[in-house]
Amino acid sequence: MWYYNFALAFVACGVAYIIGELVSHWSRAWVPSVFVTACVMLLGYWTIFPKELVTNSGLMPFGNTIGIFLLLVHIGTIISLQQLIKQWRTVIICLFGLLGMCVIGYYAGSLMMDRTLVIAGIPPLTGGIVSTTIMQKAALKAGLTEASVFAVATYCIQGFAGYPLTAFCLHMEGKRLLKQLRSGEVVLTPEQIEANSHVGMSAMASEKEQRKTLLPPLPKMMNTPVMIMTKMGLVA
Repeated sequence: MWYYNFALAFVACGVAYIIGELVSHWSRAWVPSVFVTACVMLLGYWTIFPKELVTNSGLMPFGNTIGIFLLLVHIGTIISLQQLIKQWRTVIICLFGLLGMCVIGYYAGSLMMDRTLVIAGIPPLTGGIVSTTIMQKAALKAGLTEASVFAVATYCIQGFAGYPLTAFCLHMEGKRLLKQLRSGEVVLTPEQIEANSHVGMSAMASEKEQRKTLLPPLPKMMNTPVMIMTKMGLVA
């Protein structure tokens, strides 16, 4: 079609994402935005979307290069080592869970399908989009096209099942905690409220706090967008 080009492909992807965010907002996050976006894209591929839509939009080259840089550096900068140490039990449980998934998947999965596919599918199950991308590229480099597609398919199918389940569990837990607070069963002191505002693995730094960074801070005059992008690439 003469009117189909890069810009229209980009807009179509953007509209799909916006629909996902709107549905998530209207449903108070009961329906995850990523899940809705995936459904919209799937319906689009079945009807009017070209199969090369995402590639034509220019998002694939960006996602496989600069996008990965952004993800790696972002994940690294939001993790607080102090919170990791404080929540060492959570870290150990996660590590053992990952180990169990790998061992069970490798041995039990090999009884039902080719071991190459099992190896390609484990990173998407235990990790996320970054590990999926790494496995996909490794499989393609090894000439295993089927395994490369299987890795992406595993990540997508896991999302269809996992996102709604995660949203449901988080809502139930949130309601349980709110009920305890409103009934007076649990009473928090001001100190506990302040401490809970920083719960999690995120690195929360106040304006007065000077965090140690891998690269030394630069004067404001030199810290231009191009400099920031260059530092991000170096760290990544």
